Amino acid sequence: MTCDEARARLSALLDEALSPDERGALDAHLATCVDCRRELGLLKNTVALLRAVEPARAPAGFVDRVRGAARPAPWYRRVRRSLFLPWQVKLPLETAAAVLLGVLAVWLFKMAPELQQAARVDTPSPAVTEAPRPLEELAPARKEVKPTPAPAARAQREQRAANLADDETDAARRRDLARAAPSPTPVAPAAPAAPAERKAERQVGAAQPARDAATKGADVAASRLAARSAAPADVSGQLAVTDREAAARAITELMAKTGSTEITRSAAAGATVIELTVPRAAWADFTRELAALGTWTPDREPAELPAEIRVALRISD
Repeated sequence: MTCDEARARLSALLDEALSPDERGALDAHLATCVDCRRELGLLKNTVALLRAVEPARAPAGFVDRVRGAARPAPWYRRVRRSLFLPWQVKLPLETAAAVLLGVLAVWLFKMAPELQQAARVDTPSPAVTEAPRPLEELAPARKEVKPTPAPAARAQREQRAANLADDETDAARRRDLARAAPSPTPVAPAAPAAPAERKAERQVGAAQPARDAATKGADVAASRLAARSAAPADVSGQLAVTDREAAARAITELMAKTGSTEITRSAAAGATVIELTVPRAAWADFTRELAALGTWTPDREPAELPAEIRVALRISD
């Protein structure tokens, strides 16, 4: 028997698991081999130390956990256990999950420039989206558009110009009268007027400038109305309606809405004729609202409209 075979049987020798033949052969080898006897002595000491240690006891439920690990429960039981966890366990888990999702969303938003651009720019509706036009096509349109002065500002400028013209005309007339007047003849000094007469004269003199200004404004308005009435209409046409008076009131409201100015209004046989001026910027809105009132049939309309369009409108039943 070799040393390797003898050492392989030392544990069986201590456990008394060898047959008589194997035990006799092993004893004969141990009697002649010093190294195998030393190994046998060390093995006996180790076994004695292990037998001196108290036996270990398994914790409670150890067998059930081992069986559960060896044979896992079905999926529906695991889902039921996860749904009915106690709130002391479920609440911290849900809070941690919500915080993690929020941090992840903020990080993705900061790291993706496309998301930031989409948040800043409003996406236009597909119904109104059209292809961008080049700047060369837009430039002429911007050049052709001219600001139309407000009716109130234009009326003030016309009133100021008319007042200046009237002042110049009055000054020229006074100069002509002064040149044509004869030299004054000496007149005897009149007796001093009574205090009541002097007070009346002062009141009349103070009221004279106001009367002159009112007369001058009336003359200017009359001259302007006459000039407007004498000018030919740029656009003329007929509006057929069912109620002529209601249509006339609606046209008055339409003029106030579009900034138009009425010149004259007269009643003819079975019709009402209104002459007015419409700003060119409001002409499209004016014609659209006019067509909504009845049947609008233009008799004359030039290709190029002026800044102030003069319209002769005939309303008939």
